[in-house]
Amino acid sequence: MADELITISRDGTEIGKFLESDLMMLIEQKKVLPTDHYWKEGMAEWGLVSQFIALRKEAARQVKAAADAEAARLKKEEAATRLKKEAEEIERARKAEAEIADAVKARVERQTFTCNCCRWRFLKPKNPNDNFTGGVVLCFLGAALMFIPVLGPIIGSVVIIWGSLTVLVSGLYPPHCPSCRSTNFSRQEGSDKRLFPD
Repeated sequence: MADELITISRDGTEIGKFLESDLMMLIEQKKVLPTDHYWKEGMAEWGLVSQFIALRKEAARQVKAAADAEAARLKKEEAATRLKKEAEEIERARKAEAEIADAVKARVERQTFTCNCCRWRFLKPKNPNDNFTGGVVLCFLGAALMFIPVLGPIIGSVVIIWGSLTVLVSGLYPPHCPSCRSTNFSRQEGSDKRLFPD
């Protein structure tokens, strides 16, 4: 808005024509009084400078209110944009986590066996041949117990029998699920290797 030329009069005598910006400075310096009159092009009659001051203050207040409203709107838009970006980041992170979880699950499924009976997942089926070593150890332990007087021969005999049975039975069972002892389990994907090499 361009500065307009404003005419000022005091007690019916014109004291000068001033630009609007200069007039505000003169009012602050008390060279133009609120009781003086002003007129500018387009006005039907003279008005009091106090009215001019009130109009300027109101205009300044409206400009400030508009600027504050615009700043608030921009701040709100900025916050909305930031929230949207954060939501997108969170969504991307969730998708990445889901992809990683799926990849880990697929890898685990490829590396594990699944029992078709109890749905248990395990890395390796129970090998009954592992009992062979335990049975041999029991036989040696039973033999050592035989040298203890009184109860040694009785307990040693029982342990030797238990160990012998364990050794004999170890070759009778096929590999099985460690949980339910079922032999109905799926093999690892893509694995043609024998379960227990000779």
